[in-house]
Amino acid sequence: MRTLFFKLFVAFLLAMSISGAVFFSLAYWARSQQQERHPALTGDQFRHELKPLLQPLPPKHGPDGMGPPPPRAGHPPPPFFMVLGFQVAIFLVVGGCICYLLAWRITAPVRRLRQAVQQLADGNLKARTGIETGRRGDEITDLGSDFDRMAERIEALVLSQRQLVRDISHELRSPLARLQVALGLARRDAPPRTEQALDRIEREGERLNELIGELLTLSLLENGASFTASETVEMQALLTEIVDDASFEAAESSRRVQLVAVPALVAGNRELLRRALENVVRNALHYTAEETCVQVASGLENSTLVIRVLDQGPGVPDEMLSAIFQPFYRVAEARDRLSGGTGIGLAITARAVALHGGSVKAVNRPEAGLEVEIRLPVMPLEEKAAPC
Repeated sequence: MRTLFFKLFVAFLLAMSISGAVFFSLAYWARSQQQERHPALTGDQFRHELKPLLQPLPPKHGPDGMGPPPPRAGHPPPPFFMVLGFQVAIFLVVGGCICYLLAWRITAPVRRLRQAVQQLADGNLKARTGIETGRRGDEITDLGSDFDRMAERIEALVLSQRQLVRDISHELRSPLARLQVALGLARRDAPPRTEQALDRIEREGERLNELIGELLTLSLLENGASFTASETVEMQALLTEIVDDASFEAAESSRRVQLVAVPALVAGNRELLRRALENVVRNALHYTAEETCVQVASGLENSTLVIRVLDQGPGVPDEMLSAIFQPFYRVAEARDRLSGGTGIGLAITARAVALHGGSVKAVNRPEAGLEVEIRLPVMPLEEKAAPC
């Protein structure tokens, strides 16, 4: 944007300078022509011309008996180039100010459009340019109006999609609950040979129930309805609790989880933070190789708590690193289904961290595996949150 403003300012100033140069060149040419027609007098010629004027005049008797006052010698006119330079300076100052205002005025709608585009890219669906179509009828105004219409359409589509997911999740809860009740009744009179089939139905029902729960959580996080930041969370204790649970689950697969954490306080919702961190740790356990260790480390950088989760798995292609935090995104469809993932866990992590004013990103480790970095703003250790 600064480049466009600078280009417009230079273009206006250059056009003004060219027109001014032409004007002053014509003025200088006219002055030269006038001096050629009336050449300047030499000193002797000038004194000869003034000699009659210096002769004493006969006294004129007026009412006061005195003659007219003698003529006064005037100051010589300033040099032509000095006058020209002064005029050029005034011309450039005034013209430069006008060019600056014109360039600023023309680029103002473009700056507002750029700001709205950045807000929409950051997830603010209510971002609008606010350019009034009635005041200006140029192409920039039309572009701003088209962007506003596009943003309104995108907002309507995204909101309808979220509402659809929320409604479907709620509607599936009731038949799923009835299915679990029917399954419990069927187990009473079922013969032994159907036990395996009933166990499979129960596992699939639990998986469907987990998916519906994650969908509802994701929908609430996107709407910001389930977030309260009035709780003080001790992150070292929370990480210890998460790592202990993960270590117990990973014992059967010969995997380990190591923790190195520092004391830190974060203002937020403890359950949301727990789910966000737990999803990352579980995801690392799913993909790290057997007989390897998942490392969880936290540290302080200024007023930010940095949590890193490192595994020794296959990693993720570089072009997909930012996409893994999108809902239902799968790097490898078959592998994710085998591991039991739903493609929602990391999306919940990203939105929960964002609601706490933090950020999350993933990078491939040089040796092997994936590193997920979570940054959260911290509170001073001596500060205590107000009781709920």
